[in-house]
Amino acid sequence: MGRNTGMASQIAKDTLRRFPNAEIRSLARYLVAIYPDLYNSDFEFARGKIKYHAGKVGIKNRKSVFDKSLFRGEYKMPKSVALARKSHKLDNGLWFILNDTHVPFHSEKAIDIVFKYAQLQKSIGILINGDMQDCEALSYWHSPYRRDFVKEVEQVIDFIDFLVSSFPDIKIVWKPGNHEDRLAQYYRSNAPLLADLPSSDIENILSLDTRGILLLNRKQKVMAGKLPIFHGHEIRGGGVNLVNPARWLFLKTKHSAACSHFHRTSEHTEKDVMGKDMATFTFGCLCSLEPDYNPEANNWNHGFGMININSNGDYEVENKKILSNGRVV
Repeated sequence: MGRNTGMASQIAKDTLRRFPNAEIRSLARYLVAIYPDLYNSDFEFARGKIKYHAGKVGIKNRKSVFDKSLFRGEYKMPKSVALARKSHKLDNGLWFILNDTHVPFHSEKAIDIVFKYAQLQKSIGILINGDMQDCEALSYWHSPYRRDFVKEVEQVIDFIDFLVSSFPDIKIVWKPGNHEDRLAQYYRSNAPLLADLPSSDIENILSLDTRGILLLNRKQKVMAGKLPIFHGHEIRGGGVNLVNPARWLFLKTKHSAACSHFHRTSEHTEKDVMGKDMATFTFGCLCSLEPDYNPEANNWNHGFGMININSNGDYEVENKKILSNGRVV
């Protein structure tokens, strides 16, 4: 039996007018159920008629529809609020990587050893790879101490001034870690109306621009030539009892990479199917090895990293460990 396309179009238009808020598929099922002979129980035929008169047939075909009064609204792609993440590229040359000082819970002995070691090298920069400031006073974890964020800020400023005065002629870049996140989280939870004030962020509280320190964006990846560097908290799934944190890093990134966060010196090497060598590194910390929340058998060690970046993007990593007797190996 032939189709009466004119009648089918008219019924489709009437249905669109009567039910302006119904979904197109629902209207098509309605037509097939109420007018089975007219639409030959053909769902796609009915759906096509509804789409045509609703203007849902593409820009070119919309122009051919004579009666545009039943057109449904045009929908546009919503603006994405996702952050456009851009890596920070370190300049070519030798960089020292200082990790997890956790001021004011830093190790004076370990930091003194690193500074003296670094001052003997011809480095061009220092990368503070997260958790320089502990922000213990802002933590949601229970603390046995009286919390004093103002005093902690003073100690962090004093440490920064000591750092800058010890290395006056080289670049200092600070990549925030999960502990630096605590300040923004505190504002969002307790004083959201103040969170977006320029004076509220850590860069202004510590006057980093005045002190010549470049603070990177939260969770911004650092590239040392072809080597990506993370703090470690950006990559989900890392626990405190990993047998080999560097192997975990490789399993997550499937690429040569480096991070801190675990307070342990470790390395892992792999070779892909084409014979390309890959290696991952985690760096030791510069904080106390006996934190109150885990003072015994935590498997942490003091250490730091050195990365020499060549002009072609190749690099050499020296993953240094500081032994209990003060030797750097």
